Amino acid sequence: MGQAADSRGRLLAELANAPARRGYGIAYDLLGNRAEAEEAVQEALVRACESIGDLRDPAAAPAWFLRIVTTMCLRTLRRRRLRRRLFGWWPVKGDDVEVKAAADTGLDDIAGRVHGAAARVPSEALVDQQALGALMSRLDDLSPQQRTALVLRYGHELPVGEVAELLGVELATAKTHLVRGLARLRDLMEDHR
Repeated sequence: MGQAADSRGRLLAELANAPARRGYGIAYDLLGNRAEAEEAVQEALVRACESIGDLRDPAAAPAWFLRIVTTMCLRTLRRRRLRRRLFGWWPVKGDDVEVKAAADTGLDDIAGRVHGAAARVPSEALVDQQALGALMSRLDDLSPQQRTALVLRYGHELPVGEVAELLGVELATAKTHLVRGLARLRDLMEDHR
């Protein structure tokens, strides 16, 4: 029994390193807010501690942990959306979306998918930054599943199969979230122009 607890402790220590950093990157891109991203990762670590004994394959721990992080982010996005519906006039935590350079977030690929690939000209840097800000705010208008699927697929360049796994859905459902999310995002960005 002591050996099992020891191996679980080592596994949790491993999760708190690289998988937690990757989880933070995903959470930040999904939530757009450092505090909420940190909170999601911390909550995921707590959940991992509580249920580490249920993990059958220690080699699957990083993917399992990222699934927990994704679930925490989806819950936050759902709560945020509900608060906006109920109290649309009330400021919501995370409304002041922190905009990073597109190259730092991976969201430039989503922008490319929405607007089509175009050559960058230095004089367009300000326009690009404004477009990224508009894109980030429009991502909030998508369903939590669509937003998560788009950020994981295009922002973090995960294969569709892994996106499906992290969302806890079938492959076809993940593809549907991606296609519908991109279509909706295109419509929203057209309204922005």
